[in-house]
Amino acid sequence: MPAERKPIVMQTKKSSTIYENWKVYSRHDKLMFRCNEKKARWYLVRDLGKLAPEHGDRSIQLTFETKGNGHNEGDYMVEDRTNSCVGCNSTELLTMHHVVPDMYRRAMPLCIKSKSSRDILLLCKQCHHLYEDKATKLKKELALKYDCPLEGKGWIHNTENRQAKKAATALLRFSDRIPEERQQTLVQVVKAYQQAHMDQGQGDDDGGDSSNDRPTWSAVLEECSRLEDVYRGPDFVEHGTFVIQQLMNMDDGTVESATGMQRWPHLETFIKLWRQHFLDHVKPSFLSGRWTVDGEIYNH
Repeated sequence: MPAERKPIVMQTKKSSTIYENWKVYSRHDKLMFRCNEKKARWYLVRDLGKLAPEHGDRSIQLTFETKGNGHNEGDYMVEDRTNSCVGCNSTELLTMHHVVPDMYRRAMPLCIKSKSSRDILLLCKQCHHLYEDKATKLKKELALKYDCPLEGKGWIHNTENRQAKKAATALLRFSDRIPEERQQTLVQVVKAYQQAHMDQGQGDDDGGDSSNDRPTWSAVLEECSRLEDVYRGPDFVEHGTFVIQQLMNMDDGTVESATGMQRWPHLETFIKLWRQHFLDHVKPSFLSGRWTVDGEIYNH
């Protein structure tokens, strides 16, 4: 009969706490990484780890041999982090800021985007708002450089829908201010669309009264005002995905280093560009000195 499991007692998390600073040690007492309470509990309830009070509060020790050695001693990822803005040290209205915008990060190879926690930093809403203006400017520069708008590439514009939508919207909202002659022109645009696309199948020759099946003029205007005039085509690609694809293509696939590790030098430069941009514009006085532009990028 297996031994009775003892309940796991863990400190209660405060709702305002973002960094919980749980320390995770290897079987050989090496500090490997930090995590939150949820992740620590995940190891504990599966008997993959045990509480390790000898290493201090909020510490667990893994019970299995890991494939890697975790982060290097003294690395930013193994130090305690404070729940305050790295820009002004405020503890109010904190947000998780992605130094490398998520629109780009999510299109990167898994061995890079799974390492993203290094580039997620705390900013208060005010600092975040001030920096976002600068970040948006850089995104627009990248949109020009790689010839891909921020809204993506491959949109299809339906001119017929657009004309009917504009005419119906004008008649619904501004009919009392539109001259009679102009109103008639707009009405004809909507009626032409109605006859071409909305009357099909109305009033079949089954002996019924087709007039009862026809929508009212108000209903026609409402439906036309909601027409989709721009939609994603089969070749649509998001801006972030397009930029990352271009960068990866510049490396002709991957580059094998002496260790056999897959690398994308142009992606590395791109990530460092955003890290440096963050430092230059936020000037984060309360960010650890261990967080650097050249910090780890891959999760090999």
